[in-house]
Amino acid sequence: AAIGIGEFLVKCPSCESHQYADGLVVSNYYHVYYIPIFPVDKHLNLICRNCGIKRYGAAFDSTMISNYEETRRKYRHPWFTYTGVGIVLFLILIAIIVSI
Repeated sequence: AAIGIGEFLVKCPSCESHQYADGLVVSNYYHVYYIPIFPVDKHLNLICRNCGIKRYGAAFDSTMISNYEETRRKYRHPWFTYTGVGIVLFLILIAIIVSI
């Protein structure tokens, strides 16, 4: 699921320059029977503005993004993506209460 679109200061692996790239931050989820439970990872789909190379699945970390700390705060997982964990915990709590 897409979290956001923006521009990122990255070191392009093709032209080897620190360049701004247009990117899409994508979140991966842990699934149980095709139901997303909670987010586990983020990655980037980038297009370098200098050479035009497209890179899918790039790491969303400080090795790829020069201004990582600022970017990490801007592209957080939305709060409602953790509702799957809440539902599972609620069902476990109900099962414990019913069994007592």
